[in-house]
Amino acid sequence: MFRYEKDMIPVLREHLSRIYNTEHFLEEFSSGMGRADLVFTTKEFEQRNTLEDFEAMFYILNYFNTKNKKIITADLVSKHNLKKAKFSILIQFLKELNYIVDYDEGRIIIKQNYQPCLQDLFSVEAKLEDWKKGFYQALRYKHYSHKSFLAISYKYCHRVDKVLLKENNIGLIAVSPSDIDILINPKKTNPINKTAYYYLSESFVSQLGRNAGN
Repeated sequence: MFRYEKDMIPVLREHLSRIYNTEHFLEEFSSGMGRADLVFTTKEFEQRNTLEDFEAMFYILNYFNTKNKKIITADLVSKHNLKKAKFSILIQFLKELNYIVDYDEGRIIIKQNYQPCLQDLFSVEAKLEDWKKGFYQALRYKHYSHKSFLAISYKYCHRVDKVLLKENNIGLIAVSPSDIDILINPKKTNPINKTAYYYLSESFVSQLGRNAGN
């Protein structure tokens, strides 16, 4: 039997890796909405330069998300009172990835809409027995996740209000020392907060890259 919640993580990783055919996992993923015990993506992705900046992602989604749109950069900064230094970094970042190009002095055109680093992001909150606390944490992860799961020791699964989880589209995973059982598989939905998802996609890929380099 598990003594600590952290003892459940290797079992979850092993079997979720097999079920979803992925090796792209991060543990203790800090999101600004809690620290998820396990986060993973099910799709392959291209390792590229990232920009781990929430405000920059907000700029992208609100001002740089219309293909072929022409922008006078100085006017955009002035009109929306944007931070010049952050804006300059963002412009250079988008140019390097070929999302925007210059077409005149001080003017740019959006060549293609910005795409997040990942196609999906799934989160897991692991608890030995305190399912209510785990439920509320998993609920917060829906802001940036396409699926959010509560994982709990199989010994205490009978205590979980499964109707409540289904009503809120939260998954449930029973964890035993050698296996897992997905009792509730939630529907895949778009994250509630698109900016948070874009930002945390950048963070996820960046952390994976750093981990691979260690």
